[in-house]
Parts: sequence; C-alpha cells; structure tokens
Amino acid sequence: GRDRRAAANAKRLPLARVEMHAVRTAVRGQRATLRVHMTYAFEGIDTEFVKTSRMRAVKTAAGWRIVRDRPAGGALAPWEYRRHTARTSPHFLALAPTGLRVGSLMRDLEKGRARMRRALPDVKAPRKLLVIVVRNGRDARALTKDYHTISALIAVAEAQVSLKGPARRVSAVDGQRVFVLWRSYGCRTADQRRTVIAHELVHAALADRSGGRVPAWLSEGIAMYAAGDERVGEAGAVLNGARLRDASQQDDVERVLSLRRLARPSSLDRLGPTVLAFAYSYSAAAAYAIAANHGGARTLLKLYAAFNSEKIKGAPGRRLNERVVRRGLGMPLSALEDEIDAYARARPAL
Repeated sequence: GRDRRAAANAKRLPLARVEMHAVRTAVRGQRATLRVHMTYAFEGIDTEFVKTSRMRAVKTAAGWRIVRDRPAGGALAPWEYRRHTARTSPHFLALAPTGLRVGSLMRDLEKGRARMRRALPDVKAPRKLLVIVVRNGRDARALTKDYHTISALIAVAEAQVSLKGPARRVSAVDGQRVFVLWRSYGCRTADQRRTVIAHELVHAALADRSGGRVPAWLSEGIAMYAAGDERVGEAGAVLNGARLRDASQQDDVERVLSLRRLARPSSLDRLGPTVLAFAYSYSAAAAYAIAANHGGARTLLKLYAAFNSEKIKGAPGRRLNERVVRRGLGMPLSALEDEIDAYARARPAL
C-alpha cells in the first residue's frame, strides 16, 4: 500500500529515471537483509540524487517480498514522504507540498539568481537547480540530513562532494539542491526572500570550489556579500562594547567574533542560534572589509582558490588561514582582523 501511494506521488513529478541497486545482501534461510542505493534524477536537472535504504525481505510461495524499508541516514525521496506539486522556470525545478501556496517563489528564485550573477559574474551558476520547499521541521527531518542546520536558518544549499589530495579539493559534486523552510521564508518581504535565494545560490555555484579547507568565515562571507546582505551591525555593536540582553551568551558571542574561531569549514556547525547569528555577522564584516580594501569579489574568489591550492600546505584551521591571508593579501591574519573589526565598529547596530 505504501509503495502504491509513493508510485502515485512519483507519477506527478518530472522524474527522468529511478534505479535501485543492492550493494550488500545477506541471506539467512527464509529471511534476508539488503543495503540498497536508489538513484534518481529529474528532467532538465544535471545532478543525480541517492537515497540509501536498509531493507528486509522474506521468502514466500510467490517469491521474495520486501517487508521493511528504512532509509539509512534519515532522508526519504520526496515522493516517498508526501505528494508534491512541481513548478518550473528557466533555471529551477521547485517541489512544494501539494496545497501549499508558494506565491512568487519562482520569481524569487530567478531574481535571486540574477542578483548572484551580477555580484559574481565570473562564477558559473548551475544550469538548472532543484528546490524543495518544506513546511516545517518535521518535513525537513524526513527529507534532509541537514535538518539541524535548516531549522536554525531560512534555506540551505545541499550537495554531496568528493574530495581529493592534500588540499582536499573537490573532485565531484552531486545531489545539488536547495531546501527552503517556508515557515521562515514565506513571511519575509520580496527583497529579503531574494537575498536568501542569492545567498544559497552562491553556495551552489561555488560547490566545486569550496573544498575541504575553505573556512566558514569566507564561505558564508562571500555568500552574504554577493547577496547584498551587509549584516555587520550586530558584530560591530558587540565589538564596541554592547551587552546582550541574555548575559549568559555574552562570552560565547565575543569569542566567535574572530577569524581564528571561524577558521575551519565546520566552525558554524554546533553553534546555537544567537551565537550563530553573530558568527554570520562577523563573516559578513570580513567579506565586506576585504572587498572594500583589497579589490572586491575577485579578491574573495582569489582567497577561495588559495585554500584549494596544493602549493599552500596545511590542515584546515588557524595556521592555514594565516598562510593564505599572507599569500593572498600580503598581510598577517591579525592585521586583517584589525581591518574587519574597524569596518564592523564603524557600522554598529543591534
């Protein structure tokens, strides 16, 4: 019955193909367990998606029957979870829960893409991208492993990347899509929505350059810069001595206002909502200060390339940041932090 409902839901979507492959099978008498990769693709979308399941089967008079199918990693294919309505535009395929009014979503997507392209003309955006709208946290938990990230944000770009070499450069990108949390997204103004879209499309466009050494302050900072999100005031206020209403967060917020604390790709992963907001603010200040003082978006992309260079040795972290900043900007990391602090302090706001 569940399979029939899923098949009916899938029939409504522009699927190009669905394939299932058992990569590991163990048979014990009349029972078996299987690890199964389901790969699927949508019409017009270049990327491929993978769902891994752990299945159980029993042998009956009519042959082997699947009696249990549970996703490994907690991510269902969209049609397995609920019925979706597909909408298309020149550069996007959007899937939203049937019955959810998404208004100008497709226009927001195209306008956000155009904003990103204007800010980063040398960066090639995906030809066509999948966007999945989720109503709430429950939907997110069913469809993406990045639930904890998206629950604290409005949208998130997701991709599976393969890394190689000492510089941990990206060798392959797959499974590219953007999740939009409608509960947070739908209530914003058109300009705010398009800023969110432009931000996530920067991540999607730079997925093949991000690598495993690009620090959080640079990856988030360039996305905020390209989206026109000069959200530096919060960091500036605290750097000028402002005290938070919730005093228990003060020390953690002050610590995160530093390139050294944001020097790894994973530096934002375990931050609470308040500290995360200030980390984003400091990342924006970093990108805007570098762009203002050292040559705009091209300098930010130059730093991206340096973190992916085999010529610059080192694991992700403060020491690598020091080497890259000295090579790319001709200054020590502490001097760059002074520039960023000055930029933020000149624009305080809470």
